[in-house]
Amino acid sequence: MALAPVYVISSDEPFLKNEKSSMLIQMARKELPEAEFMLFTNNDFSSGATANLARLENELIDPGLFGGDRIIKIYLDSINSTTVQVLQLLAKRSRPGVVTVVEIPRIKKTTLPTAPEKYTDKFRGQSSVETKLKHVLAFLMDIGGINEILYAPSGIQFNTWIMNQAQKHGLKIDADVVTFLSLCCEGNLVAVDQFFSIAKISGKEVIDLDTAKAYLESSSRYTGFEFSEAVLAPNTIRALNILASLCQTNSNRTQILSMVVSNFDKMLWVIRKLKEPENSQILRSRNFKERSAFFKSNGIVLPSTSDVLIKAASTMPDDFYEYLVSELAQAAKYLQEFDDKKAYQSLQNMAVSVYTSSVRELKKL
Repeated sequence: MALAPVYVISSDEPFLKNEKSSMLIQMARKELPEAEFMLFTNNDFSSGATANLARLENELIDPGLFGGDRIIKIYLDSINSTTVQVLQLLAKRSRPGVVTVVEIPRIKKTTLPTAPEKYTDKFRGQSSVETKLKHVLAFLMDIGGINEILYAPSGIQFNTWIMNQAQKHGLKIDADVVTFLSLCCEGNLVAVDQFFSIAKISGKEVIDLDTAKAYLESSSRYTGFEFSEAVLAPNTIRALNILASLCQTNSNRTQILSMVVSNFDKMLWVIRKLKEPENSQILRSRNFKERSAFFKSNGIVLPSTSDVLIKAASTMPDDFYEYLVSELAQAAKYLQEFDDKKAYQSLQNMAVSVYTSSVRELKKL
């Protein structure tokens, strides 16, 4: 397959751009084994109305007998006049022995040209960057360049992407694993690919649901839900350790405590919904997809969290539930008054209360 002189890869998803760029660069290395690899970013072209293109242009000038093969990757993080000028230079100066891959943010589909145009130095009466970009992309088409927009997969497309990514890593997964990863990773392509990379290192060729659950649950860091999980488990020591760790490793104590309160409030709300008669089947259901759909609709994605919620909804006494609601409301009130110390103490009370009822009894004094 003959390589194009220039590839313009447009997307809002960095993973897709990097994956496509890496594939094209590997292809270029096979065709141009002696080529020097070069990388350019926005900083190499400076800022302002006129881009500094001298270094790039120097690499595009044919050195004759001195071996001028080049593989060039250019990363541009915005669509502006610099982007237009860089692409215009590539349309003007590209030559045999040079393959250039350019990453840019996602452009509108209407910006893609429908037909090639002969190169021109001047844009007559054109002031819009988007309009200029469309002409420049048409110039690149005229020399055999390829323009492509990559869209992040969503919905069923994301499930298909997960399956394809597993195959790329030489792994086999079933439909439940696909559904699980789709729900837990919520469009995070990097997280899915990282999961498969680590799974491959483990030596397994077939990844089952238990393996997927174990990995995602063990790799998750303290996010605030872990504190709620520990309180509801119940596990007082773990809850206190998580709360201390969260506040010690984050400089904005108010923000992290607000997150803990918000997440705990979400979990208590889900417990209340699980106690409603119309949701009683969720407590008994062994259908992963049915359970996952319910919890995701309420902002819960990790199976460890949903398991804790199901257990709490099934066994927690009503008076203990009302105590947690009341104490959490008190913590939220303290945060509104910018009293982190008292908010922290309320959360500690919630953690200790699962170990001893005497903490709850203090509220009556």
